Amino acid sequence: MENIEAIYPVGRLDKSLLVVGGNKPMYEFIGKYIYSPLYKMVLEEDVDKLKNAVSCCNLHSGTQAEDVEECLHFINEQGRYDTYLVALRRIRDFDGYEIELQNVSENVRQIGRIGSQVGMLRDYLTVSGNALFSYRPADGWFKLFWMDYEQEVDICDMLFEQWREQAVREKLISEKDREAFDSFCEAVKSGDQEQTYIFRGNMLNRGKSEETYRVKIQPRMYVGQKRVLGVWAVIKKRTGNNADDYAEGNHLDSMTKILNRKGIMEYAEAKVAKGADVAVMMLDIDNFKNVNDTYGHPFGDAVITAVADVIKKVIGSSGVAGRVGGDEFMVILNNSGDELALRNYLRGIKMNVGTLFLDKVGNNKIACSIGVSRNKVDSNDFKELYRIADRALYLAKEKGKNRYIIYKPELHGAFRLSEGDRDLTDIKEAFYAERDLFAFNRSLSDLVLKGSGELTDVLEKMAHVLTVSRARVFWGESRKVIGAYPLSLMEDKYNEACFEREEYVQLFRNDMLQIGNLNALEYSMPEAYHLYREKGVCSVLQHYLRDEEGNRKGFVTVEECSQIRGFPKLAVQIFESMCKVLNAVLLREEKEQKKALDN
Repeated sequence: MENIEAIYPVGRLDKSLLVVGGNKPMYEFIGKYIYSPLYKMVLEEDVDKLKNAVSCCNLHSGTQAEDVEECLHFINEQGRYDTYLVALRRIRDFDGYEIELQNVSENVRQIGRIGSQVGMLRDYLTVSGNALFSYRPADGWFKLFWMDYEQEVDICDMLFEQWREQAVREKLISEKDREAFDSFCEAVKSGDQEQTYIFRGNMLNRGKSEETYRVKIQPRMYVGQKRVLGVWAVIKKRTGNNADDYAEGNHLDSMTKILNRKGIMEYAEAKVAKGADVAVMMLDIDNFKNVNDTYGHPFGDAVITAVADVIKKVIGSSGVAGRVGGDEFMVILNNSGDELALRNYLRGIKMNVGTLFLDKVGNNKIACSIGVSRNKVDSNDFKELYRIADRALYLAKEKGKNRYIIYKPELHGAFRLSEGDRDLTDIKEAFYAERDLFAFNRSLSDLVLKGSGELTDVLEKMAHVLTVSRARVFWGESRKVIGAYPLSLMEDKYNEACFEREEYVQLFRNDMLQIGNLNALEYSMPEAYHLYREKGVCSVLQHYLRDEEGNRKGFVTVEECSQIRGFPKLAVQIFESMCKVLNAVLLREEKEQKKALDN
């Protein structure tokens, strides 16, 4: 976004998203909307996505600027909508944003046509059930793999001579056919002509029963470089036909056309055992039971299939995906040492899943949570990596879902891998750091010992622990603000007409109100919705405070303004406990004040 002369529309926006500067393509893009905010050009269904992108930018306002990417639809001169990849960045020395837009509609159409052709070829290779290989004479590199639709499932990926020595050393080739195998190896290295060899071994089934292989060599030239390609088929002893041991029902999930649990587990275990630089990703569709209950199981199956397609398209040839059961997936991603690239894959999966079936589900967007562990970083044992990734997935769920977590012990605590069951204590401490909880509990103790004069400090510590934007306490018949974080909210006025309405009161359960997405109030309680929206609120937790007779005498509210989010159970428990302690302190002080006046 640094080159203002780029061929893409690039410019600056003020906080209301009005264009205040840009290159020529930017002004051509804006056209007649030059005096309107960018929201006016966005497809109505994408307005909230743009708002969320802006909110994410504001999160980085005090730190190093980071790009927030989103895929949006903007109106064109013909009144139709084109698809744009939008990159938005908060500018620290300017009260606004920098934006770059790339029109990908035509690219998408072209890629779709090419992808369809490539996909058909990959499907043919998959259906054939044969293994394939590739040899580069220039550097001696050899790769033997299965084609699983859009995924390459590696059997080996190493120097050819190293693979050849390993096959002999581990007796993966029948000793009786050693001469035929040696002839095959020399033919591959020379790469002079097409040839076919037959020999026996157990190379493709990882050292199990002996098989008969028919291997065909085909030299080719690509961009002036020689490549030796080949088909490695398993043939049945009696008929000579290709065996289909690797086909659907054995390693392939019939619904999603990715590996099934057996296939992905075997593949992952082999990768880790070889010391490959891979990440283990566990992915789960959020609230999938609600999807099935609301829209029916056939639609649930369509969601699972669509999520599998998203995963395959995002990771491409950089990894292999499998369905381990129900709505849960495992992905083995190569070259996980590059954390930035790893996050790009995770972000791509999460964002693309969020665009699925919007015309059907509306605001009940499809979302996913992902947990990640890394070989040679977190462990060298697949079973431990699997458990770490699974616990990181659980932690992502606890944090509010629709997010990914790359496990880091310094951030998330040490998961006790020796125990069979999930250690909930460790996982909860990973979200609420021990240091932050200690500071909060200490300030809460001060509140009990010293009184409501400590309330401001308690609210600040609580807001930090719960990662919310602000907190306030309304108390007394007039609902005066007696405590606030930040302090600028002390002058806020209580809207009795809205918050005392019976329909609003009915939203509370056991004195507690949780609203993860304020959009839920837009039509049912428009007055409250617009009141919150004016304040920029996205999510709310509230708890009533009561007098000694049990009548409502105020409430505590915490509000998240940067993003729509759910509140984990532990967050709700911490908030509820604090409110009850505060209620007791305020009643105690009222009693003391009354006693002092009587005397």
